[in-house]
Amino acid sequence: MKGFVIKSFLIFLAIALGYRMRYRLMNSALGNPLIRRFLVGSAMSFPGLRSKMMDEII
Repeated sequence: MKGFVIKSFLIFLAIALGYRMRYRLMNSALGNPLIRRFLVGSAMSFPGLRSKMMDEII
């Protein structure tokens, strides 16, 4: 039981810190060309998101 509480607290803490530092994490991820290419390619696989982005460009 004690281990479950500690693991739950650590998971909650990691999520809370990730949320607080979400823009720093996003900037560091998008600063890497390989990760940026993967993330943009993944985002473009969603038809609704892709059409919305293309409407903004054109």
